[in-house]
Amino acid sequence: MSRLPVQSVALLLSLVLVLCEAGRLCAQTPPDLTAGGVPTTTININLGPTGLRGWVYHVKADTTASRQIQVQVVEAGSPAAGVLEVNDVILGADGSGAEPVGFSADARKSLADAINDAEARSPATLKLLRWRAGVTSTVTLTLRTMGAYSATAPYACPKSALILEEGLQAIMAGETAGRYSFGTLALLAGNDPNNPLNAARQTRAQTEARAMILNAATLAKLTSGEPDMEGSATWKWGHQLIVLTEYYLQTQDAQVLPSIDAITQVIVNGLNVFGTSGHKFSPRWRDGTLNGPQRTGYGTVNSASMPCVLGLLLAKECAVVNAGLDPMIARATGFLAYYAGKGAIPYGEHEAYWQGHDNNGKSGLAALCFERQTSRVAQQKMFAKMAVAATSEREVGHTGAFFNYLWSPLGAAAGGEQAAASYFSRVRWMLDLNRRWDGSFVYDCLNGEGPKNGATYNDFRMSTASLLVYALPLRQLRITGLGRTTARDLSPTDITEAEAVDGYNADLRSTSQLMSDLGSWSPRVQRSAAVELATRTTETAALRPTLHTMASDAQSGSRVGACFALGYIAHASSAPVLAALLTDPVNHVRFAAAEGIRYLPQAAKMGQLNAILAATASTATPLFPIQEEDPLHMAHGRLAMLLFYSGSAYGPKGVIWNNLTGIDRTLLYPAIRAVAANPIGLCRSTLATTYQNLTQADFLALADIVVTSAHELTPADKMFSGADRIAALGSLERFDAAEGVPLSLLTIDDDVGSDAAALDVLERYAGSSTTVKPDPGVVAACNFLLRAGISP
Repeated sequence: MSRLPVQSVALLLSLVLVLCEAGRLCAQTPPDLTAGGVPTTTININLGPTGLRGWVYHVKADTTASRQIQVQVVEAGSPAAGVLEVNDVILGADGSGAEPVGFSADARKSLADAINDAEARSPATLKLLRWRAGVTSTVTLTLRTMGAYSATAPYACPKSALILEEGLQAIMAGETAGRYSFGTLALLAGNDPNNPLNAARQTRAQTEARAMILNAATLAKLTSGEPDMEGSATWKWGHQLIVLTEYYLQTQDAQVLPSIDAITQVIVNGLNVFGTSGHKFSPRWRDGTLNGPQRTGYGTVNSASMPCVLGLLLAKECAVVNAGLDPMIARATGFLAYYAGKGAIPYGEHEAYWQGHDNNGKSGLAALCFERQTSRVAQQKMFAKMAVAATSEREVGHTGAFFNYLWSPLGAAAGGEQAAASYFSRVRWMLDLNRRWDGSFVYDCLNGEGPKNGATYNDFRMSTASLLVYALPLRQLRITGLGRTTARDLSPTDITEAEAVDGYNADLRSTSQLMSDLGSWSPRVQRSAAVELATRTTETAALRPTLHTMASDAQSGSRVGACFALGYIAHASSAPVLAALLTDPVNHVRFAAAEGIRYLPQAAKMGQLNAILAATASTATPLFPIQEEDPLHMAHGRLAMLLFYSGSAYGPKGVIWNNLTGIDRTLLYPAIRAVAANPIGLCRSTLATTYQNLTQADFLALADIVVTSAHELTPADKMFSGADRIAALGSLERFDAAEGVPLSLLTIDDDVGSDAAALDVLERYAGSSTTVKPDPGVVAACNFLLRAGISP
C-alpha cells in the first residue's frame, strides 16, 4: 500500500484512534501469565455467574488477542468458591460436556459462550482448564440451569424471561434505585400482573416514585420562571422526568403530576435556544429572555440535555400544559434531526460524529425521542439503524460506556423486534458476563475511562440498563415498546445493512468496494472509505475523474462521500469541482465540499479563493427563524474553517488564516461579516487571527462588526467560543477605540471564561496616552452600541 498524502494525516489519525478502540490496528502481545507474565492493567471484569472476577488481556476494550484469564476475585458462597483461587489462570472453558481445551479465540467471549452452553444443560456444568502454580488441570463449576436463548431473544425466550425474573428478585433483595431513582424504571418495565411477586415490586416502584415528589420549596423554585442554575441540574431533572412520566403513564397516579409539571417548566426554561444545554442549564439572554446561550461551564453536553428532551416528549403525553413545551420540543428535536444521515449525535454543538454509529448511546436515545413524534419516522429509523450497527462500539464511551449500555439496545428496539433481536444476538455474551451469580448485574468497562472493577457508573445501576433490555417483551414502558406498532419497524434489508457495517474495516475492502461504500447509508462507512481510498495512491489518478463525476452528479447518492474522498486524495485538479459545489442546493454537499477543499494544496485553494469568499457571503443566512435543515449553520461554518482557521487540532489551517495581503476587499469584508454572524463558537473564533491582522483601513470598514463580535454572546458552541471576542477587543484597543473599555467590562460580567484576557485589554488601555477612555461608571449611558448600529 502506498504512502498516504500529507494532507490526509490528520484524518487518518482520527480514524486510527477509532479502529484501535475496535482492536483492528493495534499490535497485540499478550503476556503469558503461566510463564512469569503479569497483567498489563489494573482493570478486571466480572466473569458471569461464576462468582469470579478476572483480568483478561485487552487494548482499550478489545480482547481479541486474549487467550488467558487470571482470577483476581473469588466470592464466598459462589459456584467458584473452593474451586478456584486468586492468581489461578483459566486457559480454556467448555459448557457442552466436553473436555476443555486452550482458548483458540478471544478468551472473554469464549468463556461467555461456554457459560451460555452450560446454562442450557441440566446439570449446568462449566468445565475450566485451570493453571495453578505450574500445574494444569480440569475443574468443574455448577451453575444454574437457565435454558438456551431463542433465535428471537429477548422476545419469546424463556431464558431471557428467567434472567429478568432473577434480576428483579436481586433488586428486591437489596439493590437501591441509584442516582435520580433511575433504577425504578427496571421495576416498572418488569410489571407483570401474572407474576405472584409483582404486587410487591410495583408497591416498591410506587414508593420510590412518590419519594421523588418535590417539596413545596422546590416546587416554588422550579415554577418561579427562573432557570435552575445549579450544577448538574440538567442531568437530574432530565432523568427524574423520564422516571416520573413513565410511572404516571403506567399508573395514572396523580400525586406525581405537580412535580412533572414543575420539572417540565424548569427544563423548558433552561434549555438554550437550540434545545440543548450543558451540565448546567442556560441563563437568560441579556434582555431577560429565557433560553439564552450557555454562559457558565464549558458548553453543551448532549448526553445531559437529550434525556431532558425525552422527558419533555413523555411529559407531553402526560397532557402537561405549558406554553413553551411544544416550541421547545420543536427546537430540540429539530437540532437532533439535523444529524440524521450525517453521523451520530456529537458531544456538543459540533459537527456530526462520523467515527462511529453511536456515541455514548446518543443514537439510541435519538431513536427513542423521534419515536414519540409522528412527523419523525425517517429520523427514528435512521438512528435505530445506527444503533443496530453499533454493537462493536458498545464498550466505547466518554467517561465510560454506561449510556451505550443503557440507550443503544433500547434505540435499536425502536426499529422493531427483529432489530432488537439482531442487536441482542451480538451483545448477549457481554450481558452474560455482566450478570452475577445472584442475578444482579455489574458495570464493567475495559476502555480505561470512568469507574472500574465493578464500581457503579456514578451510582447508575447496571441492573437497570440490562433488565430494561430483558423486559422489552413486556412492553410496559414507552422506552421499552409500549404502544409501538410494526408500521415504523426497520425492514429486513435495513437490518441486514446495519449488521453488515457493524465493525466496518475499510482497509480490508477492495478499491471497487470502497468506491461503492462512498454511497453507503452509513456516514461512518462513507467517511472511512474516503480516507482509505486516499491511501491507495497508485490508483487515485485513475479514480479522480469518476469521483469528479460522482461529486457533481445531482442524482448520485455518493456525492458527499466523493467530496470527502477528493479532499483526502488532495489533488489540485479537484479544486474547481469542489469549489463549484460550495453553493450547491444540498446542504450536506456544501459541507462536504468545503471540508474537502481544506485538504487540497494551498496553491489550488488560493486559485479558488474568490469563489470561496463569495460562497461564504452568499450562503450565510440569519439565525432566526431557525432552519431545521441546518440549525447551527454547519455547512457555512465549514467555510469559516476553510478560510480562517488558525489551529491544528481540527484539520488544516485556513487559506488566508494569517495573510490578508492582496485579497479583494469587496469579497473579503462580506465573508468576514458572514463568519462573524455564524452561531458556532469554533467557527466564529476562526476570526481571532484575522482580527489581529486587520489594517487600520480594514478596521474602519469593519468597525461595526468588530464591535458586534466583542459585544455578542456566541449563540452556540461555547466550548470553543471567545477567541474572536477577545481578538475584537484587542483590535479596538490597538486602534484606540473607546468602545473597547465598556465592552471589556461587559465581557468580564458575562462570565464566559474570557475574564483574564479582557482584563489584559483593559490594562493596555490604561497604559495608553491617546485612547479616549469612558468612565466605567457611566458605561450604561454610553452610546457606543447605537453608534455601531447595534441594539444593546
